[in-house]
Amino acid sequence: MTIPSARVTTAPERPATVRVGPFDVVDLPRPLLADHIARSVVRVGGTRPFLAFALHVGGLNHRHDADFVAAMAKADVVYADGASVVGLAKLAGAKVIGRSVTTDLGWDVLQGLAKLRGRRLRLALVGGPIGLAGEAGEVLAGRLGGQVVLAEHGFQPDWAPVVNRLRATRPDAIVVGLGAPAEMLWVAGWLDRLPPALVLTCGGWFGFLVGNERRAPEWMRAAGMEWVARFVQAPGRLGPRYARGALSTAALAPSCLRARRSLAG
Repeated sequence: MTIPSARVTTAPERPATVRVGPFDVVDLPRPLLADHIARSVVRVGGTRPFLAFALHVGGLNHRHDADFVAAMAKADVVYADGASVVGLAKLAGAKVIGRSVTTDLGWDVLQGLAKLRGRRLRLALVGGPIGLAGEAGEVLAGRLGGQVVLAEHGFQPDWAPVVNRLRATRPDAIVVGLGAPAEMLWVAGWLDRLPPALVLTCGGWFGFLVGNERRAPEWMRAAGMEWVARFVQAPGRLGPRYARGALSTAALAPSCLRARRSLAG
């Protein structure tokens, strides 16, 4: 991977993207990606939500779902949260992309946003079973020095009251942990009523925050093998997903190579 110059500390306002199946994935390593998201949230000046969506094998497996693809297209940033997406993006011509796992990127983005705002962030968390969002919010707020203004579980019989409370509490960031593709579909479905804040989809981050799930050792993360550790913890849930993901990655590789050749031509 080509590493940006050490003097480059901020991302361009409009970073390059590459096509991975039906998704446009931003071509940035994690530090510059976090900087780009935080600065972009400030740049839009509270006029609208800024959407940052993760793409991993779960998303690749739903590439034929028209509603999911349309929801992903609404994102301001789609980033590579998975080794398979990074590999496909490189095949498609990405030059500096890195794996940006939300469990790491989320901290980077929120810390950067707090620094740019110059104050404590107002945080809203949506998703997970009853109680989990509140517990995860306490961890986030404690480490960031932020304030949790809303924490709601992901099994609501009626989402309208929750969205109304989101608008009323005026958060700086809304972290949505409903799992893919549900979290992207939820954001797209309620987009017109969401407050002007960062909206970050996070998958299972809440579980990692409270210690229900464990991260892989650093050497496995660096090697892009974190999926192995996750599989060992939940083989029944993740085994079929990863098996489908391997097939999805193989199916998408030829089109990514063609995209690279068309860029070169």
